[in-house]
Amino acid sequence: MVDYIVNALHLLATVIWIGGMAYTAVVLMPAAQALDPGPRGQLMGAVAKRFSIVAWSSILLLLITGLIKTPAEMLLDTASTYGVVLTVKHALVLIMIIIGSVITFSVVPKTRSLAPAPGERPSPAFVKAQQQLKMLATTNLILGIIVLLCVVQLES
Repeated sequence: MVDYIVNALHLLATVIWIGGMAYTAVVLMPAAQALDPGPRGQLMGAVAKRFSIVAWSSILLLLITGLIKTPAEMLLDTASTYGVVLTVKHALVLIMIIIGSVITFSVVPKTRSLAPAPGERPSPAFVKAQQQLKMLATTNLILGIIVLLCVVQLES
């Protein structure tokens, strides 16, 4: 029963984190283009703040449940195909966490500080920060999809 709960929580956290990234990239950001720059910036700032809390909570839950799920001898096992795929998956998640940290603690605050006032044109620095955010978020989403492919490989 404990294994069932741990697996369910691990999957739920994965769905929330990677699904949230996919929703943001595929639905929210394109739809937000219909808004003027000021309201769009306010919306994206509010979304970034809220999603940061959700994403970091999911990451924490993933780390805890992942440690519970993974036998100690499998953490850095490169002697088997399963171990190699698991190690690659863990390395990709670590890279995603690093990218998420850069987004949360550097790019988003910079974007907020450079946001134009209502009626004001966005500065080149603001546009550059938005492009950096989009590039990092897209990279994280692609890595998240690769992580899911690793999970499929592990389960087969």
